[in-house]
Parts: sequence; structure tokens; C-alpha cells
Amino acid sequence: MKTSRASTATVLLLAALAGCSASPPPVDDARVPGPLKSFAPADRPAMPELAGKRVDGDGRVSLKALRGKVVVVNAWASWCAPCRAEAPGLSRVHEELKAKGLRVVGVNANVSVEAARAFEKDAALVYPSLHDPQGRQLLRLPKGLVSSVGYPFTIIVDPEGRIAAARIGAIDEVELKKLVTPLLPA
Repeated sequence: MKTSRASTATVLLLAALAGCSASPPPVDDARVPGPLKSFAPADRPAMPELAGKRVDGDGRVSLKALRGKVVVVNAWASWCAPCRAEAPGLSRVHEELKAKGLRVVGVNANVSVEAARAFEKDAALVYPSLHDPQGRQLLRLPKGLVSSVGYPFTIIVDPEGRIAAARIGAIDEVELKKLVTPLLPA
């Protein structure tokens, strides 16, 4: 009986890790399931409010408070290798486009806030992250937009608070800039 449980646990662990690290090629069609979904302005779903304590302990973070800005919401976990790889690029884009109205907000899934804080320090994140260890905030996302059990994923929110795009898997600086630049003021 123990062998069966151990095998099941191993399979579940491998499946979770594969979900974390796999990044299939982009598909830019909101009607087709895939790693990249983008929405025409008339078809953009509302982004639900995500709010709570910051990982760094320095107050709270709220998407509603950022209305009027282009917001990049990035879900991550400290144990996720692709999350670690993309974090420096997210910080660079945040810094580069902050004056134009862009904000990056992380949503952290770690149960341990200490592990999340260590990640933020190691990655030298320059943007705040919401601590969401039970995933309750992410359950508010529209069904089918992303998989809330695989990390990382990124959601681009327009200044009106609507979802302009969602990316399953790691996102690089070039792709991120391509998605956010048309949403920023000229």
C-alpha cells in the first residue's frame, strides 16, 4: 500500500513540476486554449480585485488602487525555476516603463512567507507581491484564463481594469513589452 501511495505522490509531484517548467510555443488567439491569450478591447473580461498583505510585510497591495495604470500581474512561487528565470526581466520592465504608467504586481503562492521573502531578496524584485498561500485570490480569475496550479503565469490588465492578455508559462522582456506598450499612453 505504501508503494502505491509513494508512486502516486511521485507522479503528482512530477506533474506539478512539469507544469511549472513547460512553456509551449505561443498561440495568440483567445478562442484557442494555449499559453498566450489576447483580447480585443470590446472582448476584454474584467480583472477581479486582488488584494492582501505584501510578501515583504510592508503594508498591502490592491489592484483597485492601481486603476488607470497598465498592470502586469505575475503569479509565482519560490520553488519554480521558470519563475526565478523571469523575475529579473519583470523588474527591468517595471523600472523602464514605470514613468509611462506601468506597474508590475506579483502574486506569490508560497505557504512559507520566509521562502517568498528570500526569493524576493535573491531576485532583487523592485515591485510588490501579494502573499496568497491558499490561492484564494487567484480563484477569482475568470475560469479558463490560466491554470492557477501551474506557475508562472502573467496577466496584462489595461488602464480600465480589464484583462488585455494572459500568458501561461514564463514571459520574457521582449514579449512583455510587445503586450504592454500598445496599452500605455502615447
